[in-house]
Amino acid sequence: MKKNACILFHLIFSVSLFAQINVVSKKIFLDSLNRETTPENYSYTRVITNYSQKSVRYVVTDFYKNGRKKMTGTTLDKDILKKDGQFIYYYKNGAKEAVVEYTEDHKNGKEINWYENQNKKWEKQHLWDPKTKKSQTLILNFWDVDKNQTVVDGNGEYEETENFITQKGTIKDGLKQGAWQGSDSERKITFIDNYDRGILISGISINENNVKFSYSSLSEKITGKKTEKKK
Repeated sequence: MKKNACILFHLIFSVSLFAQINVVSKKIFLDSLNRETTPENYSYTRVITNYSQKSVRYVVTDFYKNGRKKMTGTTLDKDILKKDGQFIYYYKNGAKEAVVEYTEDHKNGKEINWYENQNKKWEKQHLWDPKTKKSQTLILNFWDVDKNQTVVDGNGEYEETENFITQKGTIKDGLKQGAWQGSDSERKITFIDNYDRGILISGISINENNVKFSYSSLSEKITGKKTEKKK
């Protein structure tokens, strides 16, 4: 009789604990573009650990399909990812990819990135001004795939590939300087940008039909349209 009562107690306790976990956390399915989707079509999952609790920050963790962590950190909004604090990113094999500091969804502070073999890739410093809403990124150190350090203390030669864009050029005092060459595989263009202390002052792109487009700002480069000058 006592044995049955003990089993019943543990069963009730387990069910209760399981219910509490489900109430506290929330799991959603996301596609490759971070859009919520169905369990049949997801690329990875997101778990908000303390979803049902009122909190200043909510712990959010993304998982690959293989069950390993993709990203973990804290968000200011439990329903919309608004990064705040330290975020850690991982490769699919579980190796650490990056550690980034955020303030109200803006990179602000140190960023360290590693290659998949865990050799260090770069160290950056992000500066975000909430009053002016302006940000700046300083490239402090960079190592190529062969472990050669080509940027030291904010000076040297740098190259990067982010999403569909590959580019390379000179870093001076942490900022892009002079002519930078690159390509965008999505838009099927090559380009040469000219920087002065990290600010894009001019550039020219060439598409797959050999059509050239000149621009004098980042917005013109992105949109492919000239911006009217204010008088």
